[in-house]
Amino acid sequence: MVTVIPDVKVKVNEFIIQWLSQDKVFDQLSDDLSCILNGKVPDVVPTKLINNRSLSPPHHKHPASPRSSPRVPGSPNRGSAARTKSNRTPSPAHEIKKSSPSISNKLKRPQEIIPQFYFPMGKPSTPPQRVDDSRLSKIKDLFEECKDGLMAPRDFGSVTKAAELPLYWKCPLFEACSSSDTCSYQQFLQVYEYLESHCHDEASKFLRVLTKGTRSHIIWEDFNNLIQDVIDTHPGMSFLDDAPEFHARYIETVTGRIMYTVNRSWSSKITITELRESNFLKVLASLEDEPDINQVSDYFSYEHFYVIYCKFWEIDTDHDLIVSLDDVMRHADGTVNPRALERLFEGTVTYNKTETLTYFDFIRFLLAEEDKSHPTAIEYWFRIMDLDGDGFISLFELEYFYQAQLEKMRLLGVEECSVLDCICQALDLVRPKEETKITLTDIKKCKQPSLFFNIFLNIQKFLDHELKDPFSNKDGEVPLTDWEKFAAREYEDLIADEELNKQYEYEDDFEDEDEEIPMMGNVVAKSAVETYGK
Repeated sequence: MVTVIPDVKVKVNEFIIQWLSQDKVFDQLSDDLSCILNGKVPDVVPTKLINNRSLSPPHHKHPASPRSSPRVPGSPNRGSAARTKSNRTPSPAHEIKKSSPSISNKLKRPQEIIPQFYFPMGKPSTPPQRVDDSRLSKIKDLFEECKDGLMAPRDFGSVTKAAELPLYWKCPLFEACSSSDTCSYQQFLQVYEYLESHCHDEASKFLRVLTKGTRSHIIWEDFNNLIQDVIDTHPGMSFLDDAPEFHARYIETVTGRIMYTVNRSWSSKITITELRESNFLKVLASLEDEPDINQVSDYFSYEHFYVIYCKFWEIDTDHDLIVSLDDVMRHADGTVNPRALERLFEGTVTYNKTETLTYFDFIRFLLAEEDKSHPTAIEYWFRIMDLDGDGFISLFELEYFYQAQLEKMRLLGVEECSVLDCICQALDLVRPKEETKITLTDIKKCKQPSLFFNIFLNIQKFLDHELKDPFSNKDGEVPLTDWEKFAAREYEDLIADEELNKQYEYEDDFEDEDEEIPMMGNVVAKSAVETYGK
């Protein structure tokens, strides 16, 4: 005998479809959905379904037992009880009422509100702070002291300090307030109230001031007037008053260093996040308290500018502020790997493929070459060595660059190190996650990224490291970066060269000079043309 087992799932689905196809059910569900969309709680007891008897499962009456059916002696008569029980079968409305308290509690439970966690213009204070009336009154008095209540740019420093902003914001702040030669109190107040109400940290205020609210990022041209104001008003830059021809080069150098350090996305656009994560605003504020510009080694040091410009002047023989591959190969007496220099002109670290490099491009090159441990320098040289752009340096690429190093070793008469030994040394130094692939993350985790790159890119620096005394660093000294060490050493050499030239030159030799590069202190530098020859 075959036993038929019903498919419960199919039967349940059939009942559900039959239930949903009824007009009253469809109307009730539509009403409930409309309530939810309107932010209301639907009725827990659907009125349209209470009287819908067709929803209740049919009660099939079983045939009564025949009177002649045998009865177990002593057993109670269960027929009436069974009928009574079947008559008490709860209706759907009763079931809904029975479960309504829990459903109502769930529907009335307040929604969880996720607090705001991203504040692009800085996190506002709680409660919001109003602009200090006494501060505004003081600023208004400063404007009233001026003729016709109009203030000139040269006097705007007092307003900037009264507004409790860093002093060297004064030039961009004036330009954000007024497009003319003077600024009124109402023009200033309009900008200042916006800063206080919409910009809640220093980075957002600086971005708003420098861009005049026209962009959400900073481009390198935005720094021009700010740096020019530093040249004109900082006490440590007064010696440049008589050499305006070098103002543009100093501005370009400082801007190049800012973009190199702050613009970590390589987009030539500094975002507010990059500004917050950098030390630029802190360094800019420190200019106010430091009369010696050279003590501000980040970005603004004139000594560092002098070294960069002289290094560029040395290889730019025609002085057109553009250098070719042959020119760059003369840098540092040709110790930089020529295969790496060729990659400079393929657009790997510049914004497009070109046959020449500008002074702005050279700034980035020199900073990366002299301090390969800097985060930007690591990315710079990784792009150079990643020939196929697949995101890692392969063993083939390591061998490709080291072959050029072997040729330089032969020219220098240095004992050669085999390719295999060199690559093994590099892998032991970096300890990549995959033995045959070196990623950017692997190099950033390495404790000596400069040594890794110099093995393949600069033979002289690699040999200097091999001969370096491991105990040469003295305890207690302020640690300097590789760039700061290089700049200090080169500047001292330049001063020594200038002093030496002074002893052997006559006054007639100065008649044909076309440029002079001022130096700091009591020493006035001769031109780079004199130093390195026309």
